[in-house]
This record gives sequence, C-alpha cells and structure tokens, in this order.
Amino acid sequence: MRLGLERDIFSGRLAPGATLNESHIAEAYEVSRTPVREAISALVRAGLITKQAQRRAVVTPLNVEKLLELFEALAELEGIAARLAAERMSRPEKEALLDLHRRAQAVVDGEPNTYSDLGREFHRDILKGCKNSALIQATAALATRVNPFRRFQVLAPDRIRTNQSDHERIVRAIVDGDGTRAGAALRQHTSDQGDMLVRFIALHKVSYSDTSTQGRPASAAGYGTQSGDR
Repeated sequence: MRLGLERDIFSGRLAPGATLNESHIAEAYEVSRTPVREAISALVRAGLITKQAQRRAVVTPLNVEKLLELFEALAELEGIAARLAAERMSRPEKEALLDLHRRAQAVVDGEPNTYSDLGREFHRDILKGCKNSALIQATAALATRVNPFRRFQVLAPDRIRTNQSDHERIVRAIVDGDGTRAGAALRQHTSDQGDMLVRFIALHKVSYSDTSTQGRPASAAGYGTQSGDR
C-alpha cells in the first residue's frame, strides 16, 4: 500500500496539495485504517506527505531544487561511508556484499520493486560497513527521505542496468580495499541518481500504470481531494 501511494504521488495521480482521506484509502486497499496510518507516517518521514492543521495528511509539493540538495548531501555522506567501508569491512562482510550484488544482478530483468529492495539493502550494508556510528546515524536519516525517490528513478529506461553497473564498480573497489576508488564511485552514483530522477520527472509526466501496476487496486487514485474540493 505504501508503494501504491508513492506511485500515485510521483505520477501525479495524487497532486501536490491533495488531502489524503484515510477511510477512502482503507476502502481502496481493503484494509483497516491502522496500516493506512502506518503507511502515511512512513511517507511523512520520507517527506512525501505533510501533516497539517487538524492532522490532515497532504501531499507535499515536489521541490526539484530541494530534491537535488538531498541527493547532493547524501552523495557526499555515502562517499565517505564507502571509503571507510573498503578499509574497515571484514573479508566475510565484503563477500556478503558481493553476494547481495549478485542477487540483484539476477533480477535486473525482473520486477523493479524487487531490484529496488536489494539496492536499498546494498547501500545500507555499505553504510553499516563504515563502522562509524555518527556517520551511520546521519546518513541513514537522510537516506530515509531519499529512498522513495531512489525506488522511482529505476523505472527510467535502462536505468536498472546502469544502476547495476555502478554497483559493480562500487563493490569491486570495496572488495579490493580501495577506499579512494570506492568513495568516488558511490558519490558519483548517488549524484547521478538525483540528476536522473529530476530529468525523468520533468520529461515523463506519465502515470505509473504505464510502467508498473503491481500492488495497486484500480480505484487507488480515488482517495485524494484537492484543496478546492473539500
């Protein structure tokens, strides 16, 4: 359900400023209001939804400049984490990261959400491998806000393969213990993700139904109202 809400926000089916009706969402997804509240809370933490007066949940306007700032900051933090991870991860930890990378390679032509989940795990394990609690905490907080956008950008044509090629360079540098190369590779990778996402949103104003319909009921877009509709 949370992924369905993300899709409708990114595709414009839920426009910026639209108020989400918990009852309508629960009815559309045939669930109770508890998981609806949990999904909305997760999207509030990611910055996609804002809680306003009287606790109304409203789709946050997409600020492209702010989005690029988030990716810029995350790129620098993840670059540092990759440099440290290459130097500090144990051999078993590096082998586990390489195995995760191979699992992602096996689903490159599969369902994008499956690949996205593995990609998020890939970034998380590198961050964990830096073994710096302050850096982990700061980077994880920022990554929480960026993860929904990362999931969306893999839908751009050939983006999954490009993403996987980037991961190949990153993981090889980490396995080799080359911190400088690993840091530069992950920094560029995350920066490119932000650039790609902004271009994709600007050039492809299409519904998610054109690319992925899994997990979303047909009436999913019927749970938002514009400010003038209330």
